[in-house]
Amino acid sequence: MVRVRGGLNVSRRKDPEGNYVMVMDMDSYELLKSSISKLGVNVEFMGNLVIIRDKSWSRINKLINTARELSINVNED
Repeated sequence: MVRVRGGLNVSRRKDPEGNYVMVMDMDSYELLKSSISKLGVNVEFMGNLVIIRDKSWSRINKLINTARELSINVNED
């Protein structure tokens, strides 16, 4: 997974704990903060990066769709 400035990256592959992972910068997080809190996904802060982890692809997909509605660059691999 490669980080892109001004957007978010998401992978359909699960991590070893069985979670889908989404990585974004702080600017994207600020725009999506209300949607993230409504969905109740796991949020981790690492410097200027935010890592979202969740076992449900449908919740991650809702965040992807919300990001696209807000014109945030979404990279899927």
